Amino acid sequence: MKTQLGNASLILVSALALSACQTTVSQNQTTQNINAPVAKVILDSDGDGVLDAIDECPETPPNVVVDAKGCEIIIEGGEALEMELRGFFAPLSSRLINTYDKEFAKIEEKLKEYPDANVFIFGHLSSNELALSETNDNLSRQRALTIKNRLITEHHIASDRITTYDCLDQYPSTNIDQSYDDPEQIESKNRRVVLKASRQVKNLSNLKYASYTESYGKYAKHCELFE
Repeated sequence: MKTQLGNASLILVSALALSACQTTVSQNQTTQNINAPVAKVILDSDGDGVLDAIDECPETPPNVVVDAKGCEIIIEGGEALEMELRGFFAPLSSRLINTYDKEFAKIEEKLKEYPDANVFIFGHLSSNELALSETNDNLSRQRALTIKNRLITEHHIASDRITTYDCLDQYPSTNIDQSYDDPEQIESKNRRVVLKASRQVKNLSNLKYASYTESYGKYAKHCELFE
């Protein structure tokens, strides 16, 4: 099954399937039931990073980019590379909280497979970070450059394939559970960088298809190109 592009994400999801069994033991003519320990099973049969429990395309071929439902991404204009990475940061920091090694390795693999693909990096900060200091308006740029420099120095992606955008706090994350009681949980989702890679989109001023506008339009509206 192939889908139209939404906001494609390389997303790591966790699920638990629980099973229990019973064993009957006979001792002194008395039968006792013994419950075996609960087993934890996590299945991703096709290895696409989307667990079987929520995978709508359970037989995805290897080495393709999939959306959050586990389906290969094909967009208008023909087959294209469309990838997304969301990296999150500690408060007032431009260092990634986690190493994201697996995600960066996948990005490097696909960018080398498609040498004509362009990379767009969007740096964000939370509104409370911006309010804390007048100098924090550069933090979103520093975060974007953290990702760019890692692609160049560790994964050998040519710098002229990469453009960076400063979004400040103008485009809050839409992937937030609004049931959070703790405002910090919401703010943490906005301390982020979003990386997108595309063979078809060359710049954000010329979004030819509706799917491009859906994926990039808000970034074009709210973010400023700086490098």
